[in-house]
Amino acid sequence: MLQVKDLSFNYLREKTIDKISFRVKEGEFACLLGPNGSGKTTTLKCINGILSPQKGDILIDGQNLRKMNRREIARHISMVPQEHTVVFAYKVIEVVAMGVTPYLFLGSMPGEEVYHKAEDILEELNISHLATSNYNEISGGERQLVLIARALMQNSKLLILDEPTAHLDFKNTYHLLRIIKQLTEKDKTVITALHDPNLALKFADRVIMLKNGRILTEGRPETTMTAENLRKIYDINVISRNISGGVKLVIPELD
Repeated sequence: MLQVKDLSFNYLREKTIDKISFRVKEGEFACLLGPNGSGKTTTLKCINGILSPQKGDILIDGQNLRKMNRREIARHISMVPQEHTVVFAYKVIEVVAMGVTPYLFLGSMPGEEVYHKAEDILEELNISHLATSNYNEISGGERQLVLIARALMQNSKLLILDEPTAHLDFKNTYHLLRIIKQLTEKDKTVITALHDPNLALKFADRVIMLKNGRILTEGRPETTMTAENLRKIYDINVISRNISGGVKLVIPELD
């Protein structure tokens, strides 16, 4: 589904990601894990075509991203940013309907059938009660769900999320990730950046561990997220414990 090959990107003279390669299969929940400045957001922006890498290739279903225009990329990939604000008081239903923009002709507007589909998606995500609310007046967790609804309207195979749980409380963090996980069960491919190793352990099918713009290791979370690997990327000793139900818990070992 997604293949990243020898990807490198520099901001001016500073190398942010350096020859990274990985694959994400259709229907997988993949997680980029690493400290601040490790290259997670830059990698996601390259995959979505927001940034143009100096070297390497990104293939979506075998098609090279370099040969696609913005409209074509938007039909293959949808992205939920970490931060999103709007000046105008759009209704939630209007924000969701904007997801069809890559399929509209210049100057055309979404039709009635688009809004019916938007209503169905809001209901699927259990947020239909927000349809007539002003997008800029709802909570951060609700806005993230609305942006996911807009991404589903985009009808792309690949969903990218940059720190989707940033600024969310404990309850909304797990609620949001459960919904994202359910999307992969319907063959949606998801790649997200996360800070919390325990969230990656619980929800991800594949973990790509980054440090200083390079991949330390990648694979199934239960095999890659060892105490030693976590120590290497975060520069802190950790304790990895198995608790009831076979769940692993990562705990920082502080002085």
